[in-house]
Amino acid sequence: MNYFWLFSLLVPVFLAGSNVIDNYILHVKLDDPVSYDILTTWLTLPVAIGVFLAWRVSFSFEAWFFGTTIGFAFAFLFILYNFAMMKEQGTNVVSLIYTSPLFVAVLALVFLGESLSGLNYVGILILILSAFLVLYKRLDMKNLALGIILVYAFCSAALRVASKSALENVDVWSFFFWFLVGGLIGTVVLAAIRPRRLVAAWRKVDARLFLLLVATTAFSMVGFVLLYTAFSLGSVVLASSLAAIQPTIVFLYSAILARVRPGVIPSERISSRWATARKIGAVILIIIGVLALTGT
Repeated sequence: MNYFWLFSLLVPVFLAGSNVIDNYILHVKLDDPVSYDILTTWLTLPVAIGVFLAWRVSFSFEAWFFGTTIGFAFAFLFILYNFAMMKEQGTNVVSLIYTSPLFVAVLALVFLGESLSGLNYVGILILILSAFLVLYKRLDMKNLALGIILVYAFCSAALRVASKSALENVDVWSFFFWFLVGGLIGTVVLAAIRPRRLVAAWRKVDARLFLLLVATTAFSMVGFVLLYTAFSLGSVVLASSLAAIQPTIVFLYSAILARVRPGVIPSERISSRWATARKIGAVILIIIGVLALTGT
């Protein structure tokens, strides 16, 4: 079994779960993306401690410097993602995020010398098109939230390429540990800047919301471990491109929730026949894109 493809395909399955929960919390429960970023990142502390106790973590310069720096950067970058989730439909946000494979392909070629076959690049474009087919409405590029998420997509692509470079010399669990440490340091800085807003957000956290925060953090952490494992095994461009199926998985999760718990996702319009037809088209494109991406 080719574990690279398995891990790469599982990444969007877990991260999509986190996307759906994030969209719900930021629309219904919390209205402060910075505090939300801090709270979810602090929940990774037990994970970091567990990794440190269970694994012989590397203290090499490449491990702690790159891992901590990338984690620190993501702590601030997630604020852009959370802001967009709070202001815009979750499917629109996730779809725009997955323009990032284009950025990854260019940056990986320039900085890592990683090139693919012509068929692979066709597969990338098809998968990105499938992401846009999942959109529920025409994009308004004057929308601040959508502009912000494009910045997020580019910066996320740069950090993925940097992660791939580091993982060529560092094992996954050591890198992941320092990544968590960097995120925790970043959110401590954020908390020190705006403690009152954080306290106000924390007071809104009841038992149900806490479980949702734990759930989105768990989905996200598993997704990142799988992503970094895929990076360590193969192409950063291919792994990032397969993640473009995530908007379709977000739609599927949302559709299931709409059936089971109507009103849980208030901003997503799932009943439109035209929208459903586009989702079916997106699935067909995903199959074609994956075949092209995995072809030689």
